[in-house]
This record gives sequence, structure tokens and C-alpha cells, in this order.
Amino acid sequence: MKNYSGVLSRGMCQLRNNNWRLFFILLVVVVVGTVIPRRIGIIITPSLAHRFFWVSKEPEHVGRGDYVCFEDAELARAVGKPEHPNIFKIIRCDEGDTLIVDEEKRFSCNGEFLGVAKDYSLKGEKMQYFVFNGKIPPGFMFVMGEHKDSYDSRYFGLKEKIRIRAKLYPIF
Repeated sequence: MKNYSGVLSRGMCQLRNNNWRLFFILLVVVVVGTVIPRRIGIIITPSLAHRFFWVSKEPEHVGRGDYVCFEDAELARAVGKPEHPNIFKIIRCDEGDTLIVDEEKRFSCNGEFLGVAKDYSLKGEKMQYFVFNGKIPPGFMFVMGEHKDSYDSRYFGLKEKIRIRAKLYPIF
């Protein structure tokens, strides 16, 4: 009669090693599946040049040039996306900055050209543009997209910074 105890113990060690590998793989899948989706923002509209963003849900400080996500249910309804009240834009002119809109609908912040408001949307609808000349009041921001047809502060005006839910960092 042969002694199979050595074969059996090697089999048990291999099984334990495989269990640890399986456990580690499952742990990684669970962590990636729960943490990453909360930290990655995906934009499907052409408003911004980037499509994927790392999301910081507790922004310490946001200012001119920062990508932000802000909540605005009324604006989401106006653009036909009432189920998605989060809007992704760039702060182009911040509180305390000087925003000027000239008679040709050209927007500038502290003398830097930002863009021009259009008369008609892509759907052919008449567009009303935001008129403002002066310093942006505390607690407000002027946001824009990067696409020339972006529906942004050139049309809906200043937004309260208290609406900001996250600061975004472009991935690609």
C-alpha cells in the first residue's frame, strides 16, 4: 500500500494558494467596481474636448480654468436632460474677475477673449445671450464649454459656486 500523504498535502497547499489568488482577484474586482465608478466622470456631449475625468467630490478650491461639475435641475430640463442635473463646464471667469460683453456679443474676462455668443442654436432656435459688464460678484462664476456650440454662461448667465459638486481633472 502506497503512502499518499505527501501528494495530498501538496494538493492542499496548491488549493490554498489558488484560493488566495481567487480571493485576491475577487477583492480587486470588488474594489475597482465600487471605488472607480464613483471617481470617474464620463461626458457624452461635445461640450468639452475631454470625455473622461477624475472626479474630486470635495473640491478645496476652484477657480478660473478649473473643470467643474455643478448641479442645476432647471438647466438640465432646458437642455432636454432632466434626469441628469449635473453639468460639466470650465470656470472661465471667477468671482472678482471683470467680465465684459461688447455690442458684437464677444465675451472677455480681465481683457482675455473667451468667445462669441451665437444668434441661433444648431436647431435654428433664436438664442438670447447674457449681458453683463463688471466684476463678478462673490460666490458666482461664469462657465463655458470648449465647443463653439456649447450651451453655457454666454446664454444662461452666472451660476452660484455653491452648486459645485466636484472638481474634475481631465484624463482623456
